[in-house]
Amino acid sequence: MPNETQKPADDGILIESDTSLAPDLVDQVIEKWQATPLRDLDFTGTEIIGRIVRMDSFISKMIDENLSRYRINFGDFNILAVLLREENHQLTPGRIQELIFVSSGGLSNRMIRLEAKGLIKRSTDPKDRRGVIVTLTEEGKALIEKVAPTHIALENSLITHLSDEERHIFIKLLKKTLYHAEKMS
Repeated sequence: MPNETQKPADDGILIESDTSLAPDLVDQVIEKWQATPLRDLDFTGTEIIGRIVRMDSFISKMIDENLSRYRINFGDFNILAVLLREENHQLTPGRIQELIFVSSGGLSNRMIRLEAKGLIKRSTDPKDRRGVIVTLTEEGKALIEKVAPTHIALENSLITHLSDEERHIFIKLLKKTLYHAEKMS
């Protein structure tokens, strides 16, 4: 049963009826667009993507603040995390690049920095002498096992206001939209 601060939306999802749905910056942008000769355009995409982009900005700032306490950045975190998730804690640079969506130049710079800190080790691939294997060191493993819970807790803190049903729907909608964007690019 909804409480006094919630009301069912047209689709049955409970939404807050307080300031969480007050006009935001994206609403202001749409209002400005509607005052132009282009007012007849459909701004639904702008409403959604504008909010995703704004959320990314706030989320990135919070992630950076959290990770800076451990003297790493989000790129470093992603490399350490992807290696931790592998059974033997090692991958080729090419596979890391695929999994964390980074350019080869960006990955090389990050690996140099992480290796200098003793968090990863690069060695020749025994199966291909021309190739390289990146391995998570014990120091790197200890760090990512310390940092990951704080990162995951931060991510979860951003969705505590959503019900289980809303989270499930949000995940499905984001997944569907991401799939479509990947096909378009």
